[in-house]
Amino acid sequence: MEILKLLNLQMVIAQIVCFFLVFLLLKKFLWKPVFTVLEERRGTVQAELKAVEDAKLEVLKLKNDYTASLARIDETAKERMKEVDRLSELRSRELKDKARAEADHIIEDSRKEIRFEMNKAREALRDDVVGMVMTVTEKMIMEKLTFAEDKKIIEEMLTEMDKADARPDHR
Repeated sequence: MEILKLLNLQMVIAQIVCFFLVFLLLKKFLWKPVFTVLEERRGTVQAELKAVEDAKLEVLKLKNDYTASLARIDETAKERMKEVDRLSELRSRELKDKARAEADHIIEDSRKEIRFEMNKAREALRDDVVGMVMTVTEKMIMEKLTFAEDKKIIEEMLTEMDKADARPDHR
């Protein structure tokens, strides 16, 4: 109780009144502007956090779009490669068929040329034989010959034919 005697009731009341007066002044002039600034700061921070969250969502969306685009590009590339393979196989078959047809045509032309040359050679041989027979016959008719002389003329003609065959161009 002694403590209560030391307290002065007027002083306590004056301090309480001063405390509430300082409290009201601080509330009106200091806390209100400070709380307003703090509230504005909180709003700014929240807006920035929302912007960051929106940016994250946008980045995630772009990443998903990019991944989907890459998948489509890969699929398109695979399809194009298959098409190129198919076209190259088709072109290869066409070239092989064309080469076969051309080879068959060349072979047929060569056969025709060989037949033509063989016929030409046969005609030349026939003409040569006819010419030799005529020459021999002419010589035999021009001279009255004996069997031995006929044989000698024929042997001479055969020798001349052999010499003519040995020459590159005997026509």
